[in-house]
Amino acid sequence: MNSNSRKLGLWLSGVFLILCFFAILSFAKSGEVLRTMRGEVQKCEVLGEEQMGSLTHATIKSETGSYIIASLIGCSPGAEVTIVIKRGALYFNIVYAAEKA
Repeated sequence: MNSNSRKLGLWLSGVFLILCFFAILSFAKSGEVLRTMRGEVQKCEVLGEEQMGSLTHATIKSETGSYIIASLIGCSPGAEVTIVIKRGALYFNIVYAAEKA
């Protein structure tokens, strides 16, 4: 019985250390710019009503030919933009942001 509780304690300690490592890694690398590329706005859409809670999103065709949906202030079709690819709040997710060129 004593060895089972010792194994459980060691197992929980190991899981706790792994979670702490992941949290530190996520916090330290959050917002890190992974790469940038150029693109052209294909179309603009407003999510929500035309009030304070609305968000403007742009469908952007990147220089590699892939399509990206990103938030863009002052969106207008045909505009040249810079796409910034950043690491998200969790270490493994990616956030796309667009800025007018």
